[in-house]
Amino acid sequence: KWHGLHRLLFDEKIGILIVGETHLSPAQASEIKDDAILSKRIELLHSAHPTNPTASCGVAIVLNRELTNTKGVSFHNLIPGRALLAKIPWHGKRTVTVLGVYAPANSDEENAEFWDSLTELWLEKDLPVPDFLGGDLNVTPEPIDRLPHRDDSPRAVAALQRFKRLLSLQDGWRTTNPDTKDFTFISPLQTCARLDAILASPPALKNCRDWRISDAAGGLTDHRMVSVRYSAPGSPYIGRGRFPIPKHLLWDSQFIKFIIEEGVKLQTLIDVNDPNLQKEWAAFKEKIAKFARKSAKKTVGAMEQKKRKLQFLRNSVLNTPVTPDE
Repeated sequence: KWHGLHRLLFDEKIGILIVGETHLSPAQASEIKDDAILSKRIELLHSAHPTNPTASCGVAIVLNRELTNTKGVSFHNLIPGRALLAKIPWHGKRTVTVLGVYAPANSDEENAEFWDSLTELWLEKDLPVPDFLGGDLNVTPEPIDRLPHRDDSPRAVAALQRFKRLLSLQDGWRTTNPDTKDFTFISPLQTCARLDAILASPPALKNCRDWRISDAAGGLTDHRMVSVRYSAPGSPYIGRGRFPIPKHLLWDSQFIKFIIEEGVKLQTLIDVNDPNLQKEWAAFKEKIAKFARKSAKKTVGAMEQKKRKLQFLRNSVLNTPVTPDE
């Protein structure tokens, strides 16, 4: 799965990824770090369970070497197998501090004790305040985050809220989508819960956008992925860039035929007349791009169309108000 995870990082352009329930021993983590391909592409920071690493918990912070500065990274193994804090060099002299967690799910009391332990660590030790906390919280503070709706353990919720208040962390996705229902985990009994979240400090939250819960991780996990884009304060807006021709059009017969026909017209124009070559070349490229945009809308794969339709239907069903008679 780690090679699949590596592809996920690059396909989705993810700089920092938090992975829970890794079940990696220190030896297995070393194998990943020494892998000929993975070692060049990712930096793995891992925290294993102290006594039974392959059968219980485990949490990791994975850095994409192409997008993230991996030199000078410092980290604290706060609760082995459960909580890992990393301070990562960023733009200029800035750093971004990330707390990766995999909270206990066996009992409400164990979950509450985990958050209490983190609170005590920050009260007792000189630890940096995280810009982001991410991972599987295994508790939902609000009934809207479960389907069917229900309240979680008051003890566990109170412990989580106390820790969030101490570090002034806010649930970014819920802040952005206050009334929306979406979930990251579906149990075998078909109950749903938004167990996974990214919490952000107020300064970091101001520079976040594109909060998403998606199926990008595919079969790598039974949880859906939560993601956000984070920009350095004062960074200029960077748009989507030039229009790229979708790869599937390169095998589309109509698109290829259009390019050949327009290319022949351009070549004939050059042979017969003495045109402004740069102007005609620019016009040719604009025609191809315009036709590509039009074709792309028509030729999105059947599976992709079905996927988008089902996603739209799911979101509509989840967020349609239910009348008392229903």
